[in-house]
Formats: sequence, C-alpha cells, structure tokens
Amino acid sequence: MASEGLEGSLGFTTGLVYRRMSNRLMQRLKPYDITPEQWSVLYYATESDGLIQRELGERAGKDKPTTTRIVDHLVRKGWILRRPDQNDRRAIFIEATAEGRRLIEETRPIETAVLAEVTACLTPGELETLLGLLHRVGKHVDQLNG
Repeated sequence: MASEGLEGSLGFTTGLVYRRMSNRLMQRLKPYDITPEQWSVLYYATESDGLIQRELGERAGKDKPTTTRIVDHLVRKGWILRRPDQNDRRAIFIEATAEGRRLIEETRPIETAVLAEVTACLTPGELETLLGLLHRVGKHVDQLNG
C-alpha cells in the first residue's frame, strides 16, 4: 500500500495526523487558556515533582528552547514553579503548583476523550500495533541520532 509522493512518507503522514489531533485538542482546551504543548509539559510536571527542566523537556519531547519558552508561560500563569538545585546551580527543578495540578485533573478527561474520538476508527489490537510500531521507529531514530 505504499504511495508515491508525500502520501507515502512516514514523516509527512505522522506530522499531518499529529497536527490534526493537536488542533482538535487545542479547540477543546481553549477555555482553559492552555495549548496542547503547554498541557503536555504541565502534565509531566504534575506526574513527577522535582524534575530538572531538561528531563521535563525530554519526557514531553521538546527541545531546550521550546521547553524554556513553555516553562516561562506556565510560570507566568502560576501553574508551575522553578526551584534551583541545591547541588548544581545550573540545574533548575520544576514543580507543579496546586493550581497546575487542579488544571490537569480537570482537563485530563478532555485529552482522554479526544484520543478516544480520533482512535475510534481502530480496533484495540490495531491501536496497540500502531503504537508499538511508532515506538519502535522512535527508538530506532534515537539510536541513529545518538
């Protein structure tokens, strides 16, 4: 089923699907004044308090400048705090505030619903296979870059 042109490109297709899914989530999160990019960083900050900013960016799949920009926004909104590391002044710990935790609790069902909507066309087995294949490709790309 390989297509010619961009329709046969894994990068183009996954990027296109990601943008469509992200736009759908963005519309649902709009009343909460948070973007999907900000949401993912805040989510990981609530999952593991005290993450170093670099680790937070890695978990959320963001590069250093993007992570810094997102963290700046989340700090201004009062959803996370920065705390310097006592042992390494270059390292900054990120902690979710109570308000940030509340926002994630309130919006997590929205994210779950959007994912359910967009994957409704797949059987559970197909979704598991798709995720497994994408994770495998992602690990392979990491090895190529590493």
